[in-house]
Amino acid sequence: MIYTTKGVQQRQYALVNGNDWQHLVNSIQHPKGLQASDVQIESYKHTNAPYVVYGTSTGLERGTSEITSRSILFIDVDDAGETYEKRSYAINVFLSQFGINHAIYPTINNGIKPSERLRVGIPLDVELSQEDYSKVWQVLTQSMHLNADPAGASKAFKQLQGLYVWTTQNAHNQPIIETTGKPLNTEFFLNKYVGQQSKTSTQTTPNTVETTGDTPKWAMNNRKIIRAIVDPEDTYQEFNGWDNMLTSIGGWVFKNTYGDIELSATVVQATNNKGTDPLPFTELKKKFHSWMKHWRY
Repeated sequence: MIYTTKGVQQRQYALVNGNDWQHLVNSIQHPKGLQASDVQIESYKHTNAPYVVYGTSTGLERGTSEITSRSILFIDVDDAGETYEKRSYAINVFLSQFGINHAIYPTINNGIKPSERLRVGIPLDVELSQEDYSKVWQVLTQSMHLNADPAGASKAFKQLQGLYVWTTQNAHNQPIIETTGKPLNTEFFLNKYVGQQSKTSTQTTPNTVETTGDTPKWAMNNRKIIRAIVDPEDTYQEFNGWDNMLTSIGGWVFKNTYGDIELSATVVQATNNKGTDPLPFTELKKKFHSWMKHWRY
């Protein structure tokens, strides 16, 4: 369901019919425009700016109703020292390599307050309760190394999310919208959370559980590759080394994209950059050209 308000001081939701994800996409493609001073924008946020909650609410009165589940996951990023262009590109690459639909857009504070100030919206394949929503949120933000605000995923589950408002202050930063993929596979990322937790309490890894049963070898290999893309530092030893892991990832992407060299290079570089001691770009480039000679599709 879609619950909208105008301004954060509004105490009543307006229920809007339609598809949650398409509503978000449309709001970004056709944003409200605002030419105003920084002070006027702050006032606009309180009284007229468009805000939304996607999911299920117990009622339309914000003060008394509760949000019981959410259908779109939001990540608010405020990472001092980064630029919008660099951070949004990295997020886009990460989510695209999993084929996940997503939208990235500058917040109304972008261009006013320091750092990049962006919001990520990701449709979920099923609505999630606060507990599971928080788990998936943690896996995503940790995997992408984001300095993100956890309030909306934990203590303030009913927190409103600001829709995209074009302003003269944030106009230089363009949204990114990916609609050719699928909603986020919540089960996969919830399992990843369980795997992260188990590392702190036992020596059992997610792979220990997943290798049981009649799972086909190709599926086990795919899981191994995806785990490496999500968390290479925790996985590279399964490949007997960082270089072996990178070439395995590149070959897997190359094969499953019918020979897309550019995407294969992008995924390899993005994975390498997650390492605490990544290969220098010039060295990685040389290795990549050598590896790709042996890849087939």
